[in-house]
Amino acid sequence: MEKNKLSLDVDTLIRFSPVIIVIFCFFMSYKVFVTPVDLERRLQKYDEHIEKMYATKTEVEQQEKQLNIISVKIDKIYDYIIGKK
Repeated sequence: MEKNKLSLDVDTLIRFSPVIIVIFCFFMSYKVFVTPVDLERRLQKYDEHIEKMYATKTEVEQQEKQLNIISVKIDKIYDYIIGKK
C-alpha cells in the first residue's frame, strides 16, 4: 500500500515537473528571490541615493541657525541704515 502511495507521488512529480521547471525559471529570470549579498548591495545603493537627495535633521537645524544669524545681521544693517537717515 505504501509503495503505491510513494509511486503516486513520484508519478505526480514527474507529471508536473515541466510546470515546476517553468515556474522555477520564471523566478530565476525575474529575480524574485534575492541573495543576502544582492540585498545588501541594493540597500547600500538606496542609502547613497537618499543621502544625496535628502538632508538630515541636523543639517536642516544648522541651516536654520545660519539663516537666523543672517536675518539678525540684516536687521541690524537695516536699523543702522534707517538710523542714519
